[in-house]
Amino acid sequence: MKRMIWYEWKRIWQSRLTQFAVIGCILFLLFCTWSNIRQIQTTDGEGNQVTGMAAVKALKETERITLDQETVTAIMQEYLDYTENPDTSSDAPELQYLSEKMYRTWYLPNRGLLNLISGTYMQEGQGNVSDRQLFEKNFGKDFYEARKERVQERLTYYVNLGSVTPSEADWWDEQDDKVGEYTYGNYKVWDILISNLPWVLFIMMIVCVGIAPVFAGEYQSKCDSLLLCMKHGKHRLILAKLAASAVYASVLYWGIVSLYSAVLLIFVGTDGWDLPVQLIYSGMPSSYALTTSQAYLLALLMGYVMTLGLGGLVLLLSALFKNPYVVIVTAFLYLCVPLFLSTNSGGYLWVHLLALLPEKISEFHFASYIAYSMGNIKMTLPMAAMIVNGLCAVIFSGLAYLFFRRHQVNR
Repeated sequence: MKRMIWYEWKRIWQSRLTQFAVIGCILFLLFCTWSNIRQIQTTDGEGNQVTGMAAVKALKETERITLDQETVTAIMQEYLDYTENPDTSSDAPELQYLSEKMYRTWYLPNRGLLNLISGTYMQEGQGNVSDRQLFEKNFGKDFYEARKERVQERLTYYVNLGSVTPSEADWWDEQDDKVGEYTYGNYKVWDILISNLPWVLFIMMIVCVGIAPVFAGEYQSKCDSLLLCMKHGKHRLILAKLAASAVYASVLYWGIVSLYSAVLLIFVGTDGWDLPVQLIYSGMPSSYALTTSQAYLLALLMGYVMTLGLGGLVLLLSALFKNPYVVIVTAFLYLCVPLFLSTNSGGYLWVHLLALLPEKISEFHFASYIAYSMGNIKMTLPMAAMIVNGLCAVIFSGLAYLFFRRHQVNR
């Protein structure tokens, strides 16, 4: 059996189209990784805007701060003092009512922290309110009580929209209680990694290209009749094809993901791996009690299971169609068409079904409040997506086994 799997593994990689697609995908993702590093920008302590590796070096100097109420109040007080001091203030809203020097040397280097605080106090519909107005209005108000209010506002919005039920909103409220006190620091690399989840779509496409000929190629070459007449042709050989396809998808997925993750982590650093994922979504509340590294690993695991689910569908198409290129085109249409379907244009069922499709990983974020209910059991989107797509991988692979085994040869 091992020799059969190894033979089918080699057959997948012998395809020139597969080789070119894999090499092209790797080169493209490495280029995008290099581009991401070059586009990193920040303001150093002297007020100079720096980019690339200079920005990475400046970000590494970000001080880690535990955002308890005393610290939040002190930061708000420091900003308000600057806006009231004639030597450090101005009447310019674009400078946040600070002098140009203070804006460059204090506000810009601390903009991420200030935006996190102001975003927590900002109510729905207050998009044009300045930081000074927010801080003056909410000075002394408990930071985490304000955060809880933002969560409640968001849940109320989704309940009224129809994408979350009242019981799911109560469940999210309980999950939100597990989010602890924030620690602020440099989390840039994890922000980049999580925001790059749409890149998983490229890997999915390469998986489609590689396994599309697994069964359809046998039809095209007229070898299906010969294979099915062999001693193990109707059982072990088909299982070997399925196993080799799963190994190919797994090696390709984790190999490419590990490569571009390693490049970013080597050049940008691993700082912030233990910081809360809520820092990434400073303008939106997030009720996932995860660190940035845990969130990234969960997203990668979800993407992997979704890739296996898509692989199972491609194997089924390969067993049904007699031309690998028809399989590839059909799989690409399946990947591309739902990208143009909005989750805001339908009701509860539409939103929840659409979110489970593999290509919708490109729209997933940890500020999402989509939940799935089965009686009293409720789960997050990543958990539901892994269960559904894992089942699809098994069911579709089983159907591919049956269709190829029982099809009429020489037709």
